[in-house]
Amino acid sequence: MADGPSTVAMYSVWAYWLGVLIMTVRVRLQGASSAGMVPKQPLERLMWIVWVPVIAAWIVFPWLSIHRSSPPWLLPDPAVVEPAWHALRWVAAGLTVACLIGTMFCWRWMGRSWRVGVDADQTIELITTGPFSRARHPIYTLSMTMMMTTLLAVPIWPLLVTAMLHITLMNVKARNEEEWMLRMHGDAYTGYRERTGRFLPRF
Repeated sequence: MADGPSTVAMYSVWAYWLGVLIMTVRVRLQGASSAGMVPKQPLERLMWIVWVPVIAAWIVFPWLSIHRSSPPWLLPDPAVVEPAWHALRWVAAGLTVACLIGTMFCWRWMGRSWRVGVDADQTIELITTGPFSRARHPIYTLSMTMMMTTLLAVPIWPLLVTAMLHITLMNVKARNEEEWMLRMHGDAYTGYRERTGRFLPRF
C-alpha cells in the first residue's frame, strides 16, 4: 500500500508543476510573447541546466520512494514506525498542500504579469499589493517551503540533495530577478525593495 504522507506530498508536487504548465499556456493565450519557460537570459540558461534535473527529481523521487523497497528510496524505519515521526510527516504533507494553495493564490494575484523567467524584451508590471506587499518573492518562499515539507514527508537522502540545490537556485534566481526589476522600474523598485523583505516580511 502506498505510504500516506509520501502520496499526499507527491500529488501536491505534481499539481504544482501541472499548474506551472497551465499558467504558461494561460499567459501565452492572453497575448504575451513569452512566459519565460524557455530562458533567454544567459544566467538563466546556465541555471536551467541544473533546474531541469532538480525539477524532475522533485517530481519523480517521491514516486520512487512509494514504489521501490530498496535504498536509496527506502524510508528510514523510524519514519515509518515511530508515531511521533510519522505524525510529523503527516503535518509536513499537510503543509505541502497549504503551500500549493498559497502558490495558486499568488499566481492568480500576479495575473498577466506571471512569468517563469526573465525576458528583457518585455515590460512587466510591478506588483506591490496582496501577498507581495510585505515580501518580494512570496512564490519562491512557498516553493522553498514546499520543497522542505516534501523532504520531511519523504525523508530520503536523494531528496535532501535535491532540496539543497533547489534552495540555492531559488536564491540566485531571486537576486537575478531583482536586478532585472531594478533596471526596469528604477526608483519605484528601489522604494519597494527598501520596505519589503526578499522572502519574509520585514518588520
